[in-house]
Amino acid sequence: MRKLILLNLLWLPILIFQSCKKDSLPAPPIADQSFIEEFDTAAAAISRDWKFINTSNPKGSNVWQNGGNILPFFNAYSNNGSNVGFIGADYTSTSAEAGIISNWLVSPPVLMQNGDKIIFYTRAQTLSGYDIDDSTDYANRLQLYINSTNQDMNVGEGNDVDDTGNFNKLLLDINPDYYEWHKEPGTYNDVIYTAQQLAHAYPQQWTRFEATVSGLSKPEMRRFAFRYLVEEGGSNGRGSGIGIDRVSYTSTGY
Repeated sequence: MRKLILLNLLWLPILIFQSCKKDSLPAPPIADQSFIEEFDTAAAAISRDWKFINTSNPKGSNVWQNGGNILPFFNAYSNNGSNVGFIGADYTSTSAEAGIISNWLVSPPVLMQNGDKIIFYTRAQTLSGYDIDDSTDYANRLQLYINSTNQDMNVGEGNDVDDTGNFNKLLLDINPDYYEWHKEPGTYNDVIYTAQQLAHAYPQQWTRFEATVSGLSKPEMRRFAFRYLVEEGGSNGRGSGIGIDRVSYTSTGY
């Protein structure tokens, strides 16, 4: 009997060691979640679970669509087909002369982890300016959020620009101070625009932006979203239109 007890006691440290060894094993690596969305057609993007949600106040007729409107704003950055090949939205997202434009482009669910990269290209539409020699974009803005809570599509209400629903982690904010772009420096609408100010405006050529996923406690199924946000935007206010093309999600380590 004593021998059995002694034998069991001898095995106990080995079992404890093995148990601790198993507990200390690292989590298996996350499979590569990388993808590229070209937006060659809006219908194809929708079939891949992209969602278009307009919460502008008051809401207008414009939705995210190929080319930004019936007549495309400009050529695509990247196009794999015969269509316009980029997604866009414009100031008719609101029916107001100067309301709140809040038009969301929401990604499919993706298994996110800190360090993942979201890379995309964007540019603004230019329109006739304040005089015959001017062209401008009337100030545009784009935000990039992630839903760090769950994988739903709650983007909040358009009445309050600070209400973004469950998309509570801001990764990127392009032109938050609403700088207007003009063809050249000068005085427009009684406002002086310097070359330095114009350089801070929304880009007028396809420009690459990159954001890094952060703030997650562990890898989770989540969504990211672009928000075309223009306060005091509309037919007699800020905003022209913007395009987004070649959105790539790159998993860290790949």
